Amino acid sequence: MASDTLLPFEILLLSDCLLPGLTSFKEGKATVEVTPDEGETILFFNIDDQSNPGCKLRKFLWGTQTGQTICDLIVFYAKERERVICFVELKENMSDLGHATEQVINTYTSFKLHLNSSYKPKAFIYGSAGSVPHEHQEYQNKLSKVFNKNNFEISRTNNDLGNILRGKSPNIGVGKRNKRK
Repeated sequence: MASDTLLPFEILLLSDCLLPGLTSFKEGKATVEVTPDEGETILFFNIDDQSNPGCKLRKFLWGTQTGQTICDLIVFYAKERERVICFVELKENMSDLGHATEQVINTYTSFKLHLNSSYKPKAFIYGSAGSVPHEHQEYQNKLSKVFNKNNFEISRTNNDLGNILRGKSPNIGVGKRNKRK
């Protein structure tokens, strides 16, 4: 079957995008992981063809057009009747928040053109270190406009991905801050 006749989920499932059996991912020094609970299905797809040349999602979404940014992962989550597609970007430094925001929004905006609306879109940006840029509120506003208020998270805690997938009170903002005593 030619890749131009496949749908996005067929590309994800039938190419090297799918990370079978894995519910963790590492990009540089940044790692995210989710431990599935009873009755949950969680699938990780490494969609960035720069780190995973076997994934053809970028070519499907933009053809030969250059300059389009893509996030690192798509995470599919299902439990009972709920279906979530989460667009995930990992950064070693939180100062790259603007670029990460652009990557998840750009990927989702192009991806959603090929799907029906029977899923809930979410975004998760994880920064393993560094200072949050002064423009973080601007990036939160952009994410909120695209994904809605409770469907995205910017975090410094890599296991918060499970919380956003499950719809548990996301820590909207820049992650948890340690209080100094």
